[in-house]
Amino acid sequence: MTESKFIDLETRMAFLEDTVDALNKTVYQQSSQLDLLQHTIKNLQQHMKQVQNDIKEIKPEDEIPPHY
Repeated sequence: MTESKFIDLETRMAFLEDTVDALNKTVYQQSSQLDLLQHTIKNLQQHMKQVQNDIKEIKPEDEIPPHY
């Protein structure tokens, strides 16, 4: 193998290593965002269940008519 081919391979390998590092960072960031979004969705679901339960507990006879 000639020296120029060897240098070319080293250059390509360095570029690929940089690309892999950048992709790893992106995957890590997306994983963190996904975890946060899943946590947020879980909290919203719990809140919606609580709101639904609160609405079920409201009785029409307990409400004051709007003209009062």
